[in-house]
Amino acid sequence: MVIIRKIYLKLVLLIIIQLLAVSVLAQDNQNQILKLDKNWTLQPFGEWTEDGSILIIPNIYSDKNLISCNVPTTVLGALINQGKVKDPFFADNIERIPKEWFKSQWQFSKTIVVDKLFSGLHSRLCFEGVNYSADVFLNGTKIASKDTLAGAFRRFEIDITKVIKTGSNKLEVIVFPPQPGDYTIGFVDWTPAPTDRNMGLFRPVNIRFNGAVSINQPFVKSKIINAKSGDVELTIEAQLINHSASQVKTNVNLAFGDVKVNRTIVLKPNESQLVSWSPELYPQLKLRNAKLWWPVTMGKPDLYTLKLTSSIDNKITDINITKFGIREITDYLDKNGYRFYKVNGQNLQIRGGGWTDDLFLRETPENVEAQVQYTKLMNLNCIRLEGFWGASSTLYDLCDKYGILLMVGWSCQWEHAKYLGKAVDEYGGIVTTQDIDLVARSLVDQVVWLRNHPSLFVWALASDKISRPKLEKRYIKDLSIVDPTRPFLNSCAVLKSPITGPSGVKMEGPYDYVTPNYWYTDTKRGGAYGFNTETGPGPQIPPIESLKKMLPADKLWPINSMWNYHCARAVFNDLNRYLNALNHRYGEAQSLDEFLMKAQMMNYEAIRPMFESFAVNRATAGGIVQWMLNASWPKLYWQLYDYYLMPNAAFFGTQTALKPLNLIYNYGDKNVYVTNDYRINQHDLNAEIIVFDINSKVVLAKKVKFDVDENQSKKIFSLAEIGDISTTYFVDLRLKSADNKSITQSFYWLSTKNDDLDFSKSEWYFTPNTTFADFSGLKSMPKVKITYKKTQKVVGNKTVIDLTLKNPSDKIAFFIEMKAKNNQNGKVILPVFWSDNYISLLPGEVRVMKLEMNNSDIKGKVDLDIKGFNCEP
Repeated sequence: MVIIRKIYLKLVLLIIIQLLAVSVLAQDNQNQILKLDKNWTLQPFGEWTEDGSILIIPNIYSDKNLISCNVPTTVLGALINQGKVKDPFFADNIERIPKEWFKSQWQFSKTIVVDKLFSGLHSRLCFEGVNYSADVFLNGTKIASKDTLAGAFRRFEIDITKVIKTGSNKLEVIVFPPQPGDYTIGFVDWTPAPTDRNMGLFRPVNIRFNGAVSINQPFVKSKIINAKSGDVELTIEAQLINHSASQVKTNVNLAFGDVKVNRTIVLKPNESQLVSWSPELYPQLKLRNAKLWWPVTMGKPDLYTLKLTSSIDNKITDINITKFGIREITDYLDKNGYRFYKVNGQNLQIRGGGWTDDLFLRETPENVEAQVQYTKLMNLNCIRLEGFWGASSTLYDLCDKYGILLMVGWSCQWEHAKYLGKAVDEYGGIVTTQDIDLVARSLVDQVVWLRNHPSLFVWALASDKISRPKLEKRYIKDLSIVDPTRPFLNSCAVLKSPITGPSGVKMEGPYDYVTPNYWYTDTKRGGAYGFNTETGPGPQIPPIESLKKMLPADKLWPINSMWNYHCARAVFNDLNRYLNALNHRYGEAQSLDEFLMKAQMMNYEAIRPMFESFAVNRATAGGIVQWMLNASWPKLYWQLYDYYLMPNAAFFGTQTALKPLNLIYNYGDKNVYVTNDYRINQHDLNAEIIVFDINSKVVLAKKVKFDVDENQSKKIFSLAEIGDISTTYFVDLRLKSADNKSITQSFYWLSTKNDDLDFSKSEWYFTPNTTFADFSGLKSMPKVKITYKKTQKVVGNKTVIDLTLKNPSDKIAFFIEMKAKNNQNGKVILPVFWSDNYISLLPGEVRVMKLEMNNSDIKGKVDLDIKGFNCEP
């Protein structure tokens, strides 16, 4: 009896566990999704030779070169992760990866175990991103063909209810590489091309289970009635699908916050119905005191969670959970024809950087989060994606969380024959009816995937060109259905569409080094007017720690062809224009250490006025996007931090330039301006303006009191006539509140010799100089010795250091670079979050700063490596 009782109790326990499992399934839509991310195998169609240089093509998927992998992954990404490829980021190793490996198909295979829990449910196999096409087999049955499952930006769902079974299942996905002319993923001219052209399963694969009725593609539309009081109206829609052959009556429950709505829907056999909840019919969707989503500096990025539940006869058939934010984006053209944006009715200046994924599309949540945190730390409010990047929704989710706007749209790759691989015309390479249909469907798939993200403020339908009229008409029609809530941009360049008129934005460069005054004085290309969708001062050299990871020891100095290989491509394949300016302005470097210090000074001095000029000219400047924000591989061009997450001085020049309340020196008219990015007026502010000569002698000291309105820039003081001063001199600007508390501070090094630009010789990427500023006097600065104290503590998963720097001398301590390093191995700690860096200390000044690091990145104690241009070690 005891044994029988034990067996009985075990059976009861098992039943309870199964019932609990069903309960969990009913409460959490994630448990309705079987993620197919682990324990895949990958093998080529054929065999590699012993030296790995070519591929022999028998009609087999040989086990000889079979490897294990997780999905999502590209083929080359999997090979790198398994150590089958020598570090492709070092030197020019990427050139030695055989292209023959990737000319034919590769097979992804996985055993799927389906629990009895899912027995009797309808099931769909979902591919979120396949590059470029695939044949799919489940348990030996072909369920999809490469003729229809094709297109890197299409998303596919395959009904597998009749093929999948409880227990073990065999899934085989044969992926075919993109061919010239295919609309695939592209890195264009900022990196070498990935050898496999990113073929693979580059976004998640999963199986979705549901009962007779499923809830799909929910969409929340916001209308702001009064932003201050939080009066809003929401319209919510979702696609309901009846997967059964019988008519059903389903109850749909809608819930978020304190709002709950119940509704009964009748669905015909196998019917798909778009169901909408409007505020006119459901007053619960007219909210009062709603929490709005705002970008950084404008408010909090509040989010809501929408839960939609369908049931038949009180049995849940499906649950869909979606995060959303309540906000409204609008755009307009000003009297000059420049495009501006508003969020929740408030003026908004776009200040962003251009994003790119890892070259082999290898993404980790920790890495992406660090990059979004970097973006916010720099006071940027926008990331531009030239393309639909991301191996998952991680980037979009994090931008929602941190209040970073996203500009998302197609890459210029499809507009140039060199990158697309076939002929193009003034509208690019999307020509045939078949191609137009594929790309239009791809846009719809991406929009439906991303449209609930409040961070996403505009769809960019083209980059360097304008869409073909037939295609643009299709885009407009499709967007009116799938997303009428946000603006679209017909081109990121200065172009006019015959369908929708002028773009209202510009993409006129520069992309290489220009002197700081360019941004204030140029009136025809990249200067501070309009909305410049991508531009920047070219090279941004990383610190030595990153150079050592990408260049062989014997190629570190002097600058050579290996440096050039890690530049960009085409006319950006060397540092010549940058070096010419550096040598004229600072003097030619005689060592690597000297060069890197001067390079960081160039980085800082070049990027800061670009952003500052747009802040100063905010009345006529709708936005600015630095090309680029990050790096897909170790490089020397276009980056505010590098592939290894090491910030360069341009990072901190950006951070300083974009302080929400700021004092700025205008390199064009030589006046001092205050800029206010906040949504409130600022009163009783004080500016302290001090000018020093090269010997740290005070030449001018002035205090100015002023007010500044919201979203305003105004001149508060003129430095045009300083009088007799050394060729190289310094300007220190400090902004303080009415009670004398420090708000911001900025430090400039300037020259009485002008940077004279030759605009008559401007090209699309560069404007040369006839003369350069003279900073040779910096080398005469006397050495000073600075001191510091630090306190270190652990706060949650972060290590926080409070750092106090002191300059006890009577001379300026100029351009101080700080790094945090592991005590045990001397390696720099990354990512690292500094409150400021590359600073200068006035005579006798004490400055307090903070830095944060992840506890998991610290091995032993933290050492600080601090050095300055004229500071003793």
